[in-house]
Amino acid sequence: MEHTCYRIGQVSQVTGISKDTLHFFNKIGLLVPDHIDPNNQYRYYSLRNLWQLDIITTCRKLNIPLETVKQILSLHDNGEITKLLMEYRQEAIRLSQYYQQVAEDILWYGEEHERIQRQKDITTIQEKWLDEEVVIAGKFSKDAQSYHASLQEAAKEELRHAPSIRRRYGYVLDMAGLEAGKFIKRREYLKMEHQEYAHISPDNLYQIPAGTYILFTVQIKNEEADFSPLLDWLAKHDKEIDAVFAEELGLQLFPYMDNYYCQIKAHLRKL
Repeated sequence: MEHTCYRIGQVSQVTGISKDTLHFFNKIGLLVPDHIDPNNQYRYYSLRNLWQLDIITTCRKLNIPLETVKQILSLHDNGEITKLLMEYRQEAIRLSQYYQQVAEDILWYGEEHERIQRQKDITTIQEKWLDEEVVIAGKFSKDAQSYHASLQEAAKEELRHAPSIRRRYGYVLDMAGLEAGKFIKRREYLKMEHQEYAHISPDNLYQIPAGTYILFTVQIKNEEADFSPLLDWLAKHDKEIDAVFAEELGLQLFPYMDNYYCQIKAHLRKL
């Protein structure tokens, strides 16, 4: 046996790579010891194996998939290796952009939580002009159990292709329930940061009209809310409304259906 061959323990000690990892590399055919002692079946790593291991270590630091590392080991042309690495570089750039979006979305979600905490206690009435918005909407329904499923069906392709989690949910309310303090949802909709909605059927798009709105925040408990600030304002100013929308103050992932906050947007009827 050549003195330049090493047992797995020696390789592990020299390189700092665990024996378990070396066994794994052998098992998947990534780094197979060059020599086997016919007497005891011990495996020995050659200097060529150590050179291969150096390549593997370098590629792992670049986060290159093991299958691609296998390709690199099979090549003996630095030009071809460079070409392969440049192709992987493009994938690395794509992944870095993806994870940058993930990091920004996580920060945004934290800001959403803070926004909810800040705004949930604001009960003052505002009169404000709002521009038209296009949203993804489910079908009108009198069944409280089906409106969300209808929206999920309508929005699934857009959500699947969306690069970001940024979105907000809202509802078209039944005006007949306002005086009784009933928060009755007739249709659910979804607003996303972009409004191109390339993967949505026109039948599932809904236009929230431009106009003057009355805005205020309500707390919904067990699908009941206090609409008296709105009703009192309308009576005081002798105004009428023809549509009421409710938008959740922010995106929340934890179940909260029995206690949450919405901004009410009541559209003033044109006289």
